[in-house]
Amino acid sequence: MMIDRNTGHLTFSLDKVVTQTTTLADLKGFAFGEMQEERNLLNGWIHFVVKNVEMSGKYLNITFFFHQEALNSVTFIINNSPFDLESGWGTWNEKEEREKVIFFTQWLEEQVGPARNFTWGHIWAAYDPLSGGSSIGIRYK
Repeated sequence: MMIDRNTGHLTFSLDKVVTQTTTLADLKGFAFGEMQEERNLLNGWIHFVVKNVEMSGKYLNITFFFHQEALNSVTFIINNSPFDLESGWGTWNEKEEREKVIFFTQWLEEQVGPARNFTWGHIWAAYDPLSGGSSIGIRYK
């Protein structure tokens, strides 16, 4: 996946590009990843989760957040091998999660440089102590 620093578009392939106007139906049509799950929170928010998207030897788990049917934000994690979709909290390690932020920050540097605020939105890499996970996030304006 590539992030266009000028537009915030996420390119997975020539025919799979996510933009701020991408709909949930568009994403479902991509049919990518090992697993897709739609979570309708019944409050205007829908989370669309795609797991084990293979991109150039890396694997991504991605969550697309829609509010009132508009793409609001995206979070994702990257791994060098496929994610074990059966693993649970027994494999969790806070030190490893915090170390992932370093990798994610370096990955962002390669993708978009040092800037984190853009005319199209904001991008970050962080550890969230409430969820116990690290991820890369994009919030569109």
